[in-house]
Parts: sequence; C-alpha cells; structure tokens
Amino acid sequence: MNLIIDGNAFINVAISVTKSVTLRDKLISEVYYVEDLLEDGFKLKDKVRISFRNFCFTYLNSLISATSTPPTEVHIVFDSKSWRKEYTNNFFKSSDFKTTSAPQEFKYKGTRKYDEFQYLFFDYFQQVIMPHLVDQCGINQYRFKGTEGDDIIAYLCEVTNEDVLIYSVDQDLKQLTGISHKNVLLIVPKQMAKHKRLFIPSQLVPQSAETEEDNFFSLSMDNISGSSIEKVIANLKNKDYVEHKVDLIDEVLTKVFLGDKSDNIPRITNLTPSRSQKIILNLSEKFGDSIMSSLDSLNTEFINETTNQIHLITKATDINKLDEIREHLIFNIRLTRLSTKVFPDEIRNSLEEFFDSYSTTTFNYKEFTNLKNKLSTIWNLYTKEF
Repeated sequence: MNLIIDGNAFINVAISVTKSVTLRDKLISEVYYVEDLLEDGFKLKDKVRISFRNFCFTYLNSLISATSTPPTEVHIVFDSKSWRKEYTNNFFKSSDFKTTSAPQEFKYKGTRKYDEFQYLFFDYFQQVIMPHLVDQCGINQYRFKGTEGDDIIAYLCEVTNEDVLIYSVDQDLKQLTGISHKNVLLIVPKQMAKHKRLFIPSQLVPQSAETEEDNFFSLSMDNISGSSIEKVIANLKNKDYVEHKVDLIDEVLTKVFLGDKSDNIPRITNLTPSRSQKIILNLSEKFGDSIMSSLDSLNTEFINETTNQIHLITKATDINKLDEIREHLIFNIRLTRLSTKVFPDEIRNSLEEFFDSYSTTTFNYKEFTNLKNKLSTIWNLYTKEF
C-alpha cells in the first residue's frame, strides 16, 4: 500500500497543535515568532520551533503506522497557485453567466482566512525537515506550479499500481475512493467533528489472501491472514477511526449540483438537496454504470440530459435558461471533479511529463524510525539542524 499525505493539511494540523501547546507556556507569550536580525525578517521562537518539529515526526509516524505494514511508498503533496483561479476568472470575463446563486465577485476559495505569519512554519518544514525525510527516508514530495495538491493526489491515485491510503482534511478527496481498479481509502482527523473518519469505497476491490506480520502498535505481533486492505481498515478502526462508505455517484453529482461554500463554488440555480437527489436517481437509471465516465468525458448526451433534468425539475419556464444551466453545469464539473480527464490539457500534460521522467523512491521505515528517535540529541542551530 502507498501512503499519500496532503502536506498543507498535515502542516496546518501541526501548526494548530503547536500553537495550542506552546501558547499555554507563559515564557513564550501569545506571539510565536521573533524578529530575525540576521535575515531581516522573522523566525519562529526556539521552543515553538522544537515543539513543531517534534510533533511533525510524532504525527507522521502515527500516519505511517496506520497501514498494517510499512507503506511501500510515502508521498507528501503540496499546493501551489491553482489553475482553478485563472479558470474561474476567465469564465466570468468571457461568458454571460448570470446565475443568481453566484457571488457578484467570484473568487475561488475566496472565503478562507490565513494567519499572515503562518508561512514561518511552512518555510521551516520545507527547508529543514523535508530534506531529511526525502534524503534519509525516501519520502517523495511534489509541488507543481498552477496545480493544487488535490490534483497531484488524484493523478497519483490513478497511476499507482497499489492500494492507496490518503491523509487529508479535505473531504473533496472522498471521490477518489471511487477509482475502480484499486482500493483508495481516505482518513480525516477530528477537526470540529466528534471522531476521526475513515472513508472507504462502497465496494472494495477483491484481493488475494496473504499472510503478513503486523509490527505496529495497535495490533498484536501474531500473523494475520486475509487481504491487506481489510487489515488496514481493521487497524484504522482500532485507532478510533469511524468508517463511512462513499457512494461515488452521489458524492460527485451532489457537489456539482449544490456547489461548495468552503471553496466559494455556487450551486446551480434553484437546486436543493431533494431536487438534486431526484436528478441523480434519474441519471443513474438512464446511464447506469457509464454515468461517471460520461461525466468525466463531458459526454454531449450526458450534459444535455443533465441540463434538461435540471431545467425540468426546477420548473424553469424560460427556454433560454438552458444555455445558462449547461454553462454552469460544465463549470462546476471542471471545478469540483478530481479526475485528470477534466483537468486543463496543460495541467494534465505537465503531470504526465513529470512522472514519466520521475522514479519514485521506496520508503525506508528503518531510517525514518532512527531519525525520529534521534531528534532530541541532534538539535543544533536553526539553520544547521540535524
């Protein structure tokens, strides 16, 4: 099994925990950074930096141990400026899109707020921690200009030959559990929910039984027979993850129809959850098993049928409304669907070109364990750590 970690989500969780712990320390105060006189900028306070570093390794180890045996490969993926921002700007500049559900000034992910000094944690992770994870432990890291981490994760899930466990706080990735030729699982930390969550496919891809020895904390050292994916799921449940099965069609089409407030993606005019469910049922009956391939290829028959269903079920009287519905439908598919088939050609081509020439490295669990266990003895200076 391969482990794919949403790097931005990982660091944000580490930042949140570090702030919570260190800001209770009266010696640190509420400000976690100080002026860097040598570099003409700012840097993390020493205690904050050490706490952040130690938590990163502890947390990363907990994710690695989530699989029933050490993962074959570990991938950490980071966001860059998204192509979706340019796509949405061009869309509203070049079209007569006038849906009443769209904001007057559309900004992709426009509702999100950021701590202006949070970059100090990201810089520290990238410049100090990540090189050791790559060089010593064989962890693969990726960041592409114009590409979100979700896009890279989607590509990796499509091309890898092994089952995949994804870690992220982004539930958009639930749709990746529907990849048909392998098992893709998604684990999500608590955040504001009551439980850690495990999202699995509605139907697991069968695997041949095998015997392996599990050497992690939540299971015994006895040999356990059965498929690897079942052991991973059992292991995660033992770690208090609550299982949820994902209906791919419902997951994807619901978001296409109703949009996403967190990403500032507008719902299609006059669609409600109940109306969306009626349309999904009608489309499923008409297209059957080909519904997702039809959506991903923006099949003309599928787009026209969906447009007509929306027009009918919302009781729109203006026949000219069809063009606006069709335009909004395609817009939302391209923004919300995590499939390389709907990515812009330049994004898909850049991913393919990179991975055609890139050889992934095998994860070295022994070296990772050695590194994690030495942290308290190898602290030197900020710029000369390890």
